[in-house]
Order: sequence, then structure tokens, then C-alpha cells
Amino acid sequence: MTRRIFIDKRSTARDGSLGPKFLCYFNAPQLNSHPTSPPNPKPSPTAPTNFPSTKPLRSLRPTMAPPIHLILDWDGTLTTTSTLPLIARIGYARNPSPLIPSWDTISEAYMTDYHAHASTYAPSATERKTVEQEVAWLESLRDVERKSMERAEAAGLFRGVDSEDVRRAAQRAVREGEVLLRKGWSGLVGRVLREGGKVGVVSVGWSGDFIRGCLKTATEDLEDGEELRVEDIDVGANEIWGREEGKMSRYFGEKGRGGNGGIWTAGDKKRVLYELVATKPRGQDSVVVYVGDSATDFDCLLAADLGICVRNEGEMSGEQIQLEETSERLAIDCDWIGRMEPDSLQADSKTPDHSTSKSLWWARNFDDILNSPLYGVATPAKTNKINCLWTGSRAMLLNFEATPG
Repeated sequence: MTRRIFIDKRSTARDGSLGPKFLCYFNAPQLNSHPTSPPNPKPSPTAPTNFPSTKPLRSLRPTMAPPIHLILDWDGTLTTTSTLPLIARIGYARNPSPLIPSWDTISEAYMTDYHAHASTYAPSATERKTVEQEVAWLESLRDVERKSMERAEAAGLFRGVDSEDVRRAAQRAVREGEVLLRKGWSGLVGRVLREGGKVGVVSVGWSGDFIRGCLKTATEDLEDGEELRVEDIDVGANEIWGREEGKMSRYFGEKGRGGNGGIWTAGDKKRVLYELVATKPRGQDSVVVYVGDSATDFDCLLAADLGICVRNEGEMSGEQIQLEETSERLAIDCDWIGRMEPDSLQADSKTPDHSTSKSLWWARNFDDILNSPLYGVATPAKTNKINCLWTGSRAMLLNFEATPG
């Protein structure tokens, strides 16, 4: 029979104030992991809730820990669903011509290209067993992704669209609830910025202006006196030029990669990640935390010091399932972030690389991250150990083997 002992001691310092708090968990039970083969559509894993009934302790990060550089994917991560159809709608509103293919037609053409490419690519998904093989596959999708944008350009979908059109559409989408930002986003972003860190957004989407417009509107509507400035958030994404030709800009320039300079693939997003983390917060090394939900986030998740996969409460999205299956196929551990150990928070002064991260974490929302050991909730033991969390001038975790008895 599993037993749990909680010891809560407070010593009194010479000045009469309370000293460090000492909290122990004895032989905490194994926490249930998410199901490995549930029916499709796949339900989201359920985060454990059997924490002790005590207020969160001080963060597991030391008082003088380096600041966090938080990089977020946009569609499906910072937002709860894809915003690309909403961006396309801006073009259809500006150009209500029956000669422009419907969005369904453009989407179906993309899927046709994708499946045709996947059917001939070797090694196939089931045969890919290494990170290098998976990265090569994701990079091979460059032409498929590029053709999708070029198809919209050729149709004249965004002819005459300007940045003000995009900003107004973004504001309306947030105000009318068509764009929903994931729970806890402002709390996490605000804390990172207040503590001297930096925040960035990376997207393969078609409009950085749309992202900025959504964030600006969402920050204006924040409650409880919380204040965020969109200007403090870096955004890396392609842009709609509009004008008469209806072109879209390429983030890396028209000449990048032989005229193929847009953010199309997981590798492109990692290139943007390199750019964003090149400037260190407060002039020092930082802990790079990347949060994403799909295959295009794969490179960034592994390159960051801490990679966190978003998994919906309820049913997981197709993109989330694909990323989870990829991690399992490549034997990459992915545990709930509530079980994270402090040694996962070490900053790496090198350029992000696949070798800097050996495991991933998952979270349902940004509250999961804010309330994880990254910021102050103690983690129950998974084995027969006493985990002692001491919080004084600095925070650290000590593990002691214990024999049930």
C-alpha cells in the first residue's frame, strides 16, 4: 500500500522571521501517463492533479537564474486553432471574384501535393528512425509549402490588400471570438518580460501583421490590470504585400535560397529561432524555451533548452497527434511538464542544436507551464524516493533514496 508523508517545518531565524520551508514527499505514487493507443480522434492526455494541498513554493529556478527567452509558435499554440482561413478571408473580401478559386479548392490542392510527395518519399514515415531522417523529410516539404502560397498569389487572392486591411481583420477576429488565445498566455508572457526575458513568435503563416494585430487587440482587452506591449514581442513570419500584384513577402528575402526565401518548413523556423535568440536578454545567456504543437515545430523543439509540446484538453488536434507519434517513433521522451526536474532548466550558451535537448515536455496550456517547476510547483516523486524541496535564498531539489517501511 502506498503511503505519503508530508513534512512541513519552519525554523525561526534570529530576527524572528520564518526561515526556509522544508517540504518532503515520501513514496509518492506513480502518476498516470497519457494513453499510448487511444481511439481516433485521440483524446488529450490528462495532467496529474494529485499535488499536495499546499501553496506553490518558490520557483525551482535559482534566484539568480538566467532569464527565459520564450519563443512561441502561432497557429495551434498561441492560438487554439489555425488562423490561415481567416487570413484568406481578407483576400476574398477585397477581391469578391468568382474567378478566384475557393479556399477549399486551394486547400485540397495543397493536400494533393502533400500526399503525392509523401507517397514517393523514402524513407517512409514508418521507416524513419532517427532525428536526422525526420529533419530531412520535413525539409523536403519546402516546394509543397511554397506552391501553396504561390497558388494563392497566382489567383490574385490578396491583390490590393494592405496592412490596414489585415490589422482591422485581426481586431475583428479577436473581438468576435474567432481567434482565441490559449489559456494562460498573458500570464506566462508577462512574467517572462517582467523578469527581464524576451518573447518571440515564429510562424509559417502568411501574415506577421495579422499576428501583431491579434496580439495588440488581445492585450488591450486584458483584465486584472495586467499590461503587455506588443512592441515587446518579436514576430517572425511572412507578410502580405497586397498592392496590385497581390504578392506575399518572403521573410528571408526574394533571393533567399534561390528565390525561395519564405518561412515554409521546420528548418526555416529554426533559422528564425537562431535570429531571435542571437540577442541575449539583459546581455547574458538565457534559457531558450520553445512551445509548439505541430511537425513544423519539430526542429525548434529539439533545438531549444526546453521544448514544450501543446496538447489540447479534450481531443488532440491532428497536428498534435502527428507530433506525438513522431516523438514516439523516434524514441524521444515527452512527459508532462509538471514532472520536470530542475536540471532541465540549464541555459546552453551554444547556438541551438539538436544535441542540446534529449527530451520534450507537454502542456495543455500556458497555465500548465506557469504552474510547473519552471516557476514554482513542486513535483511529486515517480519512484520510491524522498524529494525534498528547500526554498531559501536559492532553490534546489535534492533526492534521497528511501526504503518503504
